[in-house]
Amino acid sequence: MNPGPERGAVRCYTQAVPTSHPRHSITETPALAAVLEPLRTRLGDETPTLGELVKKGAEATLAELEARDRANERALETFVARMEQAPGPDLEKVARIRHSTRQP
Repeated sequence: MNPGPERGAVRCYTQAVPTSHPRHSITETPALAAVLEPLRTRLGDETPTLGELVKKGAEATLAELEARDRANERALETFVARMEQAPGPDLEKVARIRHSTRQP
């Protein structure tokens, strides 16, 4: 079945494909081709499939997010420790400042 101006796009064929998993279509845009070509040139037949590259990218992104979470946790722990070790406020000084800044 060829799409024609009267028919529109080709109908989806994925129902006939024996899989229960979602299918994805990836268009090789110029930006995507620009990062894939050096891999293809360098690795030839050993070039990872798009599925392998997506998996590696997802794993790397997850690792970055986990590293960011750990860094935020360490920063919060450091802040709390510093606050706990800091001397309390000088309440007399606070009272003097409060009274000196009041408008009559």
